[in-house]
Amino acid sequence: MSFKEYFSKKIIPGYFMIVTFITLGMAVSGILFFGNIDISMVTLFIPLLFGAIGSLPMILDYFFLKVKSSVLWIMLYNAAELVMLEACVLTAAYFLGMIDSPLTAAITAVMVFAIFTAVGAIMYFQDRKFCDSLNDALAQYSEKTAH
Repeated sequence: MSFKEYFSKKIIPGYFMIVTFITLGMAVSGILFFGNIDISMVTLFIPLLFGAIGSLPMILDYFFLKVKSSVLWIMLYNAAELVMLEACVLTAAYFLGMIDSPLTAAITAVMVFAIFTAVGAIMYFQDRKFCDSLNDALAQYSEKTAH
């Protein structure tokens, strides 16, 4: 798979899923924990920025496509990817002045974990559905050519 194809089939949909979940997470945490704060219009661009930061590990994933060979390797890689993502997001949020207390950092870290898990699950089920359809098509083709 070329990088252009990987970018259009994995990174772009992943980016939009991340932005959607960030927006949802910001809305829920804002209602639950920070209901009395007024936001500025600049805040509307935060999900776009953090969506781009969240997509960085997916770019790295492209270079490890051929390396993944076992379930243990995939689990370790995903754990490392989550740690990288947490570090990137928390660092960016800190330098942007968005983290002002340990509670805000903890809420952000939990949101990153939830978004990482949700995006990973959605992408897994999409890939699984695609693989199942390819397997069905291959089985039908094999039956045709066997007769």
